[in-house]
Amino acid sequence: MYNEIRTLKNLVFLAVLAICPLFAGCGGGSGDEPAPANDDDSSGPGIVTCIIIILVTGQEECTKSGSSSPTSSSQATSAPQPALGSALLLQKNEEFEPNTELANANLPLSATRTSTTQQIGWYVEGSVNDVTDITDAFAFTPTQTREYAVSLCPPGSSACNGDTGIDTLTAFFRVLDQDGNVLLTSEADTESGNGQRMTLDAGVLYYLTVDAGDTMGVTVDYRLFAYEAS
Repeated sequence: MYNEIRTLKNLVFLAVLAICPLFAGCGGGSGDEPAPANDDDSSGPGIVTCIIIILVTGQEECTKSGSSSPTSSSQATSAPQPALGSALLLQKNEEFEPNTELANANLPLSATRTSTTQQIGWYVEGSVNDVTDITDAFAFTPTQTREYAVSLCPPGSSACNGDTGIDTLTAFFRVLDQDGNVLLTSEADTESGNGQRMTLDAGVLYYLTVDAGDTMGVTVDYRLFAYEAS
């Protein structure tokens, strides 16, 4: 009799083991509704199945076969961008002919401001000759009312002042308004020379010309700078 009971018990145990996957797969749900999330992170047999196993077989523990992903203690963050400090940005331009009059003046491009603390401007590389190419004309419109520095410098140099600029007897520059009236000239200026400053208004068209002085028939190369100085 004892052997028959033991055999029956074993058969029930095997039957319970056979239906465990069904409970685990269904998750206790019905129809087309998704199974609810398992709060105890267990992916093994359901609680009901575990109870049946304990009652029938005397087993005291259900083993959890599931695992949860570790939670990262660090989060990806974008690297802080360096703050843009005060700087002078200049756009290089090339002089091209014909530009001997205001009507056909070149239109040099200025650098683009990327910060409110930056100063912008442009420079152009060109040449004049007191016989064949007396005047080069350029036109531009400031985007802000600022004090501008204008300088006529040797080729390949950085922005210069009157002491290091081209001798005004060799070449000089002029600043004119939109009607062609001369507002400033470095000609024969022995104090500031080819490095001058003046306030220019935003939205107003201005002309800058480079004029040959006495080059003795020789072509003189230059760099003309115009940039915000304040």
